Amino acid sequence: MLRAIVAGAAGRMGVRIISMIHQTPEITLAAAFERPDHPNLGEDAGQVAGLGELGVKIRGSIKEVINQGEVVIDFTTPEATL
Repeated sequence: MLRAIVAGAAGRMGVRIISMIHQTPEITLAAAFERPDHPNLGEDAGQVAGLGELGVKIRGSIKEVINQGEVVIDFTTPEATL
């Protein structure tokens, strides 16, 4: 099973990506992160995406989660990626 990390997890596209991961048996949501000042930090990524509790808290940086997955899905702005 592929363990994915989602950047921008509480944004419009991040929520959609988390939903798609949830529907794909071969991929699991390993971690999720947002910008350090985002109001959803510490919340369950599944709850934010409307999927119910997934047991993955939204963290404030990639440094906090980088060792938890095999791939990072980043559908944020170019400025945020840098």
